[in-house]
Amino acid sequence: MMKSNKGITLVALVITIIVLLILAGVSISLVVGDNGIMTRAKDAGTKTNEADALESFKLSVASLTTEYTAKLYGGEKLEDDEKTLVDYIAANIEDDLKASDCTVEGFEKSNGNQSCTVKKGKGTVTVYYTISTTNDSITNITTVNPDPGE
Repeated sequence: MMKSNKGITLVALVITIIVLLILAGVSISLVVGDNGIMTRAKDAGTKTNEADALESFKLSVASLTTEYTAKLYGGEKLEDDEKTLVDYIAANIEDDLKASDCTVEGFEKSNGNQSCTVKKGKGTVTVYYTISTTNDSITNITTVNPDPGE
């Protein structure tokens, strides 16, 4: 009668270990590589903060426009540096954005195309906007530079 072997061979064990090492290497590469899950998650977080910063800027402009209109037509006295909507927004945008955990740098009031930098968390976005003096408003708020020469 033949003797029955009930164990695994050394070759089968080595092959199994090699396959497991290959799978572990591929898995680690997918998680922490240049295009891995962790990198894409960080990029997604940054893009979310950038979108939040842009949206916060737009909401602040809308909110300040509403406040200005209410003051203007409600009979409240406007400060000397708040005689126009553009002046009012320039004077109050920084404080209004703080409520959204955002900061703004380089916001200027003048005619034509302008830009400023809005930051939220690790996200930084350059916002381009157009100031219209004909109807006293800020229009065309975007992240795309309207003047390619800049």
